Amino acid sequence: MPLTELAIKSVKPGPRRRKLSDAGGLHLEVSPAGTKTFKLSYRFAGKQKTITGRRYPEMSLVEARAWREEMKALVRAGTDPALAKRRATQRIARSAGETFEVVAREWHEKKKARWSPKHAAWIMARFENDAFPLFGSLPVSEITHADILDLIGRFEKRDALEIGRKAINHVSAVMRHAIATGRASLNPVPDTRGSMKAKPPVQHRARLPKAQLPEFYGRLEESDHDVVTKLALRWTILTMVRTGESRYFKPDEIERKSDGQVNWRIPADRMKMGREHIVPLPMQAIALLDEIETNARRANSPWQFPQKYQARKPISENCMLLCLYDLGYKGKATVHGFRGLASTVLNEQVDGEGRRKFASDWIELQLAHAEANAIRGAYNSAEYLLPRRKMMQWWADYLEDQRALGLML
Repeated sequence: MPLTELAIKSVKPGPRRRKLSDAGGLHLEVSPAGTKTFKLSYRFAGKQKTITGRRYPEMSLVEARAWREEMKALVRAGTDPALAKRRATQRIARSAGETFEVVAREWHEKKKARWSPKHAAWIMARFENDAFPLFGSLPVSEITHADILDLIGRFEKRDALEIGRKAINHVSAVMRHAIATGRASLNPVPDTRGSMKAKPPVQHRARLPKAQLPEFYGRLEESDHDVVTKLALRWTILTMVRTGESRYFKPDEIERKSDGQVNWRIPADRMKMGREHIVPLPMQAIALLDEIETNARRANSPWQFPQKYQARKPISENCMLLCLYDLGYKGKATVHGFRGLASTVLNEQVDGEGRRKFASDWIELQLAHAEANAIRGAYNSAEYLLPRRKMMQWWADYLEDQRALGLML
């Protein structure tokens, strides 16, 4: 039986959504809160679909029937009414500056001061390569669970689950920003997190057992690798830094104090967490630094670890790793794994009364890890510098003993 204005006005809400049919697929949906909305069911490309019109009484029954005929005309012309509606909304959103892409770039601009340039570029690349092609032109207020599921599928298809999780988190942050600025009312990300494939067990980077350190140093000393690679590897292990932090090491990063102490100040733009990092150099590192600087001056290079045949460039990203492979440690050790080894060894040290020699905060700060506790988020690169200097000297002495044993093998 077709709808009438009287029937629409008199219908009462119930505990569930109610559907009152008119004709030709047009119906009125009544929510438990009493909202009355015209909708149209239709078939397109063999699929049953529904498009939402306007609310009653904003849209009268006469207007709703006229709208139904307009939508059916689109279907007969080979156009999906829902798609046409979405494209029209996109055009409005673009003119109003409220598409997902516009809001995402705005959010990125506000946040990028917290990140290193490299990390900021990585985040934007994920938007530009993955999210924007899918729904960048959509109004941010109309991003749905289906859009997020499409994005998840994009990462699953290329088995980039960890990258996908980070990218989805950034999408969620953009949606929260849109809600806070009044341009969206729903963040669909939280409801879809469980839809991504389960995260595989963490595969920690291969790490050399501490018992094999003497043999490692013996192999390194006897190898025919060029001097720069050997110096870079020894320096990286001794200072507990990441490969990239050593590769781009420059002379002006060394800070020599009047009391004879020497620090290595690594600029924030080279650090993973985007903060300046201080490495208090132990005596062995200062001695090794003399060799490093002498070699760099001889090569007339701006880098402390220059390439052998192109001294104006730093050593390659995999230079030290390939050295480990040549020493017989492929699959057994990585350069990054020595950071884990340092953490393990330092955390194991106790005094005669069983108390820790080195506080976990000192170790984590020296490894330039992010603080798990947000209260400690106001990081000071010079924090705990005195105890960290003593700890680094202990680590250098430990490595020197292991190297001495290796040279006797």
